[in-house]
Amino acid sequence: MTRTCDRRRLALALIAAVANAAYTTLAPILPLEADKRGISERWVSLVFLAFSIGSSVTPVLVARHLERVGTVKVTAGAMAGMSVLFWCLGNIFDIGSSEDADDAANRKIVGLLVLLQLFMGVAFSTISTGYYSLATLFAEKESAMSSIEASLGVGYIIGPIVGSSLYDEIGYRYAYESVSLGMMAMVLVTWKLIAPVLTYEAPDVDSDGDSTDLEAQTGYKSYSSFESDGHATQRLPMDIAEEAIDLQLPSTLSLLKHPAILFAATNILWINVSWTFIEPLLAKRLESFDVGTKQIGLIFSLSNMVYVPAVFLVQYIFRDSKRRHRTITIATALTPVAVLLTGSNHLSLVVLGISLIGLLPTPVWILLLPFMQDESTMLFPDPNMKRRLNDVTAGIYNCFMTLGQVAGYVLSAFLGPHGFALTARVVASLILLQSALFFFCTIDPRKKKACE
Repeated sequence: MTRTCDRRRLALALIAAVANAAYTTLAPILPLEADKRGISERWVSLVFLAFSIGSSVTPVLVARHLERVGTVKVTAGAMAGMSVLFWCLGNIFDIGSSEDADDAANRKIVGLLVLLQLFMGVAFSTISTGYYSLATLFAEKESAMSSIEASLGVGYIIGPIVGSSLYDEIGYRYAYESVSLGMMAMVLVTWKLIAPVLTYEAPDVDSDGDSTDLEAQTGYKSYSSFESDGHATQRLPMDIAEEAIDLQLPSTLSLLKHPAILFAATNILWINVSWTFIEPLLAKRLESFDVGTKQIGLIFSLSNMVYVPAVFLVQYIFRDSKRRHRTITIATALTPVAVLLTGSNHLSLVVLGISLIGLLPTPVWILLLPFMQDESTMLFPDPNMKRRLNDVTAGIYNCFMTLGQVAGYVLSAFLGPHGFALTARVVASLILLQSALFFFCTIDPRKKKACE
């Protein structure tokens, strides 16, 4: 049954890689196409901000209903929505004349871009909440998270390179129509090939000791978790316990009242800011160093080229769950070094900073969600609500991660005109402050004493 677990990890990794590769084609080419139409950097930042607003609101709303509807169904539907939105994005610059980029046409384009990016954020965060939620069903959560994060890194590498290459070869419109068709193909793969892998039959043991098969539950609709041997450990069926668990299940706000959950969530927010504040500004900044379009795509992918091997390194080095808190704190405190380097006036140091952004925060990406879920389980130890509690915690994690995108784009929009170096110094200072808050506000003295 270990092979079954491996196939499930691979299936989740494939979904994560394709979704992230598709979206990250935007970063290196949308700002350049907008610049051709005379759309300023501030408006481009607003467009990226709309995506983040959509993706930050969605996870906490979706997470509580994933199990009831079926996670795989929800994920496939969101991927189909992304495909349609990519097609619309590819044709949006056909409004007006490219030679005569008048203000009226540009206002329409910016308004439609904001709307499309808002819905893109909703679809994308629905997919990411789904695969983060499914990853929590494995007994070895760090291993599952490593698979997910490695696939995200691969997606982030492929996306900018493919996007910039397609942009050079066939232009903006056909580049995005190609991405749209690829995304729709992935929907069919998910529905026909991946869904059966993520479907299993869990044994229901009667009072006389006989085992009966439940209906195969796409999206893990029973309260189950994957053990290391691949078997599912059965909780209470939905039709018996659903109403009682709904009443007992803590709300998002009640979880966030606990300092350990709140400051762990804000930690992933500021770690994400370390990259997202760069995203709307990096293409133009690299152009100032006379870097070509394809080279810009490669530099965008550089942090993820470092990140993918770092993910597997973290998985094997930091296996002791008792050291999670210390490891997350140190990784957060070191991240400002990379941020400061990106603000340098030397291209080599900028490239080094981008590389280190892929390396230094890696333990946070791998260890923080398991840390949050363990904290949630200690606060609400009822095993019958564990699955949904994990979903809610994954929703909080994904929500604050995407709020990091909002914060990053807001900072780039307002501080960017005052200089990239100043923006980098402000972001580095805020991340350093966050590392101190996480260290002092997430320690439970009773747990610390027990460990000692």
